[in-house]
Amino acid sequence: MTTYLEIVVNLPQVDGVFHYHLPPELEGEIRVGHLVVVPFGRQMVQGVVLGFVDQPSVTKTRPVEELVDPQAVLTPHQIELARDMAQGNLAPLSVCIGLMLPPGLDQRADVLYTAQQAAPTSLTPTQKRLTGLLDKRGPLRGAQIDRAMGPVNWRTAIRPLVKRGLVATRSILTEPKVSPKIVRTVQLACLPSMVEEALADLGRPGSGALERRQAMMRFLLRDPGPVNVSWIYAESGGNLSDLRFLSQRGLVTLGESEVFRDPLDRIEFQPSQKLELTHDQGQVWEKVRGGVQAAMRGDYVPPFLLHGVTGSGKTEIYLRAVDEALGLGKQAIVLVPEIALTPQTVRRFVGRFPGQVGLIHSGLSNGERYAVVNCRWWSARAAPCLCPFPIWR
Repeated sequence: MTTYLEIVVNLPQVDGVFHYHLPPELEGEIRVGHLVVVPFGRQMVQGVVLGFVDQPSVTKTRPVEELVDPQAVLTPHQIELARDMAQGNLAPLSVCIGLMLPPGLDQRADVLYTAQQAAPTSLTPTQKRLTGLLDKRGPLRGAQIDRAMGPVNWRTAIRPLVKRGLVATRSILTEPKVSPKIVRTVQLACLPSMVEEALADLGRPGSGALERRQAMMRFLLRDPGPVNVSWIYAESGGNLSDLRFLSQRGLVTLGESEVFRDPLDRIEFQPSQKLELTHDQGQVWEKVRGGVQAAMRGDYVPPFLLHGVTGSGKTEIYLRAVDEALGLGKQAIVLVPEIALTPQTVRRFVGRFPGQVGLIHSGLSNGERYAVVNCRWWSARAAPCLCPFPIWR
């Protein structure tokens, strides 16, 4: 029996949902929230599975081509929220779904153009320029041709070439715009006793190279690695040529490692402990803690509104509420009303929960956003937030 799916495609200009079927090799592998690759028109696009349908809306459906990730990227609650957002804001559902996907995960479709044979002389100037570009650089995506051709309507010019078989086209998914940051690393590749024996023979006596390489090896004796090469450069004054010399001697091993670009590295903080509550704060906290526990039992808990002047201790209540949620095996989201308040708020929370805070705001670079989201987002799905339980300031 054929399984039919309802899928929203990753094309912001396209509204609505579409029905596909599962090929035999993907039967039992797909569930709600999965990110998949599907054909759409003449191109391949990504889409999110919204649900299963008994009867498709079209007489002939197309198959799902590929499962991008074995873990679902969205939960049923997130999909329902996206539907509400789309309906309430008159926005395409694909746009609302895209807001919930981490950077670097979703990809847009493009067309790959490949020259098939030598172009005849009876071409327009634009067509000659196109075929010359493909002959010189090889297969190119549409976005690459856009950059190379500039403000020229080359798509109209290339259609006759495709019809005549002079240029072949194939729909592809573009590469993510961001990726992990990779740094070169070095580590000790021999016994410390071998290092001591080799120190005197790492360069010409009295030369700067000998001094740099000896400093590098002494650094690695203290920290065998793998370590970022920039650290050893700063310590020794050496360079990549020195490391390659040491690698050829079998003393070190060069490698690469992914680095987590954490925006919190730019913020200084001091570890902090719970503050002693005043009488009024204690009364407020008991009510809030009771609400957290009631929410854990599945009871409806209305929002709490904390009213107090600056410095009255509202943030301490938030910190305790987060701590209570974490202690119950849940997670928490803290929304800051103004980006200018973010550093001082982050210092409080990172000081109380070191190593447990992920920071997202509009001021992050794409690389930082990629690192934070892909580090925190994937693990966050396994331990959902305690919701709904808002505390309003």
